[in-house]
This record gives sequence, structure tokens and C-alpha cells, in this order.
Amino acid sequence: MVIATPDHTHAKIAIDAMRRGTHVYVQKPLTWSVAEAQAVEQVARETGVVTQMGNQGHSGDAGRRINEYIRSGRIGDVEQVHVWTDRPVGWWPQGVDMPKTVQRPPDKLKWDLFLGPAPNEPYHEAFHPFRWRGWVQYGTGAVGDMAAHLLDHPWWALELGYPTTVETTAANFNGVSWPDAARVYYDFPATEHRPAVELTWSTGGLKPERPEGWPEDETMGTSSGGVLYEGTEGTLVHGKWGNQPRFVPESLGKEDPPQMFDRIENGADGHEMNWIRAIRGETEPVSDFEYAAPLTEVMLLGLVSLRAGQRKIQYDPESVSITNLPDADQYLRRQNPRAPWALDDEIASRQPASKQ
Repeated sequence: MVIATPDHTHAKIAIDAMRRGTHVYVQKPLTWSVAEAQAVEQVARETGVVTQMGNQGHSGDAGRRINEYIRSGRIGDVEQVHVWTDRPVGWWPQGVDMPKTVQRPPDKLKWDLFLGPAPNEPYHEAFHPFRWRGWVQYGTGAVGDMAAHLLDHPWWALELGYPTTVETTAANFNGVSWPDAARVYYDFPATEHRPAVELTWSTGGLKPERPEGWPEDETMGTSSGGVLYEGTEGTLVHGKWGNQPRFVPESLGKEDPPQMFDRIENGADGHEMNWIRAIRGETEPVSDFEYAAPLTEVMLLGLVSLRAGQRKIQYDPESVSITNLPDADQYLRRQNPRAPWALDDEIASRQPASKQ
């Protein structure tokens, strides 16, 4: 089964399918909430079905080559990472108020089914089609649209795991529609293999400063966003899915890195086929829920901090709680989901995985 519904119904549909023994491919983002991400991972492990999240760049040669540049030490130790996207600019509205009028749903739209676990709001074209992504109850904004593509690369290459703190800043959050621009600041702890990492995720066209030595007449990344790694020996910048890597100084990019990661047949275009071949028992899925769920949790923690009043939060994945701000726990899961869309409360503990 391929699930490509709006974000807020991914988890329930995926869990019901897995419990029927159905292999599941879920388009990004994996889930609408942090707790849902843990729930779908648990059910995937319990049922043993083959799963995959639709972050296609995880299968691409370019993304794997980025990992090899980073892990081979091409730019030294990385302590600062900047990730950015143009979304939602020009794609869907955000930072808007609730509509004041009620409209009749189109004849072919089952509005109650669309709402799923969300509150019973009357239909309005401001919500659907497609505009749902900008509304808190249905979508996850630019985070859900692009973080699974862009944040995936540094989280994978640096094996970041869970952050110690997360803090979000935005200018115009009204509680019902995601802000049109925001920044999320993550602090990841040091490990035996790398130093601590500060990562900044920016939306709405906000970008980091150009690194020293970057040509003034050249843009960074691609039109949809990019990633900048600041290392002790140099800087690496790339676009979506690891494409168009550029180094400062340029001499660092003259040689290919040593190959450390397997290449996937047909690259990013073969992400769905990787899942199908895994169902046939020919390979392993590269972005199954054991990998995608923790990544999704990290992505969505930025929205938790935003909804908690743009305060700095500390997250414990084992207890699924915000340890320094208990009142922020409510934003880790949907409150009072409509029947029959509620999920089971029990969520197993686990550690983040690493996929090659």
C-alpha cells in the first residue's frame, strides 16, 4: 500500500494496514505528530511488514556521496550545519487566519473522511485541496514538505540521533496556521566519532550567510533549498537530495570520496522499487520506519517548540515527553482525536537506527 493522504491521516492508515499484514510505503512526512512516529515504528516492528518513507534522496547516488565526503573527513570535523528551504513561499498559504465563512464541500469530497482525527471544522477551500499543508490540524508545513528531503542528509551523514535541546523562533504564529517563515535551532550532543553539532533549520526563504570565499554571483543550494556544513577544514554546500555539491575552498572537491555506501539501482528514481525489491526479499529497504520514525520525531520537535510558545525544549524519546516543560507534552500528540481515528497509547522504547 502507498499512502499519499494529507499528513494528519498517515499514522492511522499505516497502522491499520500493517496490522492486516500489508507492506506500507508512506510519503513524507511519515506522521503528523511525534507520538505517531513512535507508534508506526512500533507496529512495523511488531508486524514485520516491509516499510518505506518517501524521502527519495535517501536512495540517490548524490546523497550517498555526501555521506562519504563527510565521513571520510573531507571538510574535517563538522560543528555547524544550516539547512533551509524556500517553502512555503509560492506553494501554499501560511500565517493566515481561519476563514470566517462556511462553504459546501465539492460533491466528490467526503469531508468527514478527510478530517479523520482532526476537529470537526466545516469545509472551506482554504483547507482543501492542497492548502491543508499550511494548517496546524492537517499538515506540518514546510517541515513536513521538505525536511525529510533536506534534513535527512546531515542527520544521516553525521549520525545525529536525538537533540539535547530544540528551540523555534517565528514572527507571526497564530496557533492555527503555521508561520510563513521560521527558524529551528537544534543542539546535538557529541559522540565518540564527532563533536557536538549545532543545526539550524530555516523556512520561508530564510538562508544562512554565505561562507567566506563563496562567489557573490552564485546562489547556494538549489531553488528548493540546501544544506551547508561548516567543517574545521572547509565548507560543503549542496541542494536537495545531495545534488550540486560545492566546496570552499574548491580544491576540496577535486577528488571523489572513497565509496562507503552501496549504490541503489536507478538511484532516487528507484526508491519505490527498493521497497518493492525488499518485499520480494531481494534487498533491504533504505528508509524503513526504523530509520524514518526517529528522523520524523526530530523534524517535528521544531513544531512542538513553536506551539509551546517558541520556548526551548528538551525531549526524552524513551518516555515520549518534554522533560523541562511538561505543559509542552500536549504538542507531542493529537489531543482528543475523533473516533475511530485514535491510536493505541502504548508506545515501545527504542534507539535511533542507521541505514546504509
